[in-house]
Amino acid sequence: MNAEILDTKVVDGIAAVTLGSPKRLYFDAEMGDALTEALETFAGDRRVRVVIVTGGAPGYFNRHFDIPSLIRIAEDLRASGREWPENATYNGGFFDKAMALCETMPKPVIAAISGTAIAGAFEFTLACDLRVAEDGDYLLGLPEVNLGLLPGAGGTQRLPRTIGTSAALMHILMGVALSPREAERKGLVHLTVDGKALDQAMEIARRLVSFPAESLAYVKRLVRGATDTPLAQGLALERNLFLKLCVSDAGLARMRSYDSKNITSPNRSFEI
Repeated sequence: MNAEILDTKVVDGIAAVTLGSPKRLYFDAEMGDALTEALETFAGDRRVRVVIVTGGAPGYFNRHFDIPSLIRIAEDLRASGREWPENATYNGGFFDKAMALCETMPKPVIAAISGTAIAGAFEFTLACDLRVAEDGDYLLGLPEVNLGLLPGAGGTQRLPRTIGTSAALMHILMGVALSPREAERKGLVHLTVDGKALDQAMEIARRLVSFPAESLAYVKRLVRGATDTPLAQGLALERNLFLKLCVSDAGLARMRSYDSKNITSPNRSFEI
């Protein structure tokens, strides 16, 4: 794998994916294929418990999709004469497979946002379960309307699910990218830190690795599916998965450990 495009490392059950390099600041098809391959590998690797995606160039997570590549795609499509009725079947493209893997793999995926991430780059982070940004003089968000476009890699669908319809409309319609602290205040990222985003992401990942993998997988499945599942169906699945965890070896062992310690220390926090 070309390290200028993408690099990976696995330590103590945590897989770190580094996007790009000082020479490769933009998403393109080659990077998308490499990212999809890496995520597919980690999704199926039982030794990997948490995945972190971060940027490989100082001041950048990844800038955005490569505009010259997009222009070439647009010119080829225009020359073909193809048209897009609103009910046309969508077959996927760009980073759809990589983003779908982030959302569906049974393990947490953290975006450690180390710098600029706008348009397609920020859309990718919206597919991650957690977004941690480091404070700094850079921008995050979806400014596509400035080019006469709209977010085309899930931004119009994932951002409303993240911050609500009204807030998403305001952000996308205005096309004004945000500083990391503004992004945190408006809910586009979960946390902005003074230090390195990767360091904070690793700290979160180490805590997640300490929990049983099955518990994390079920939480992710339930929460991710909550908005698209009828309440009664979601509640039934939640209860069934809860009981499944209760009778598991890990669940019983942890409950027994907590109970035995709590007998002598009734004010003990809910941790093992």
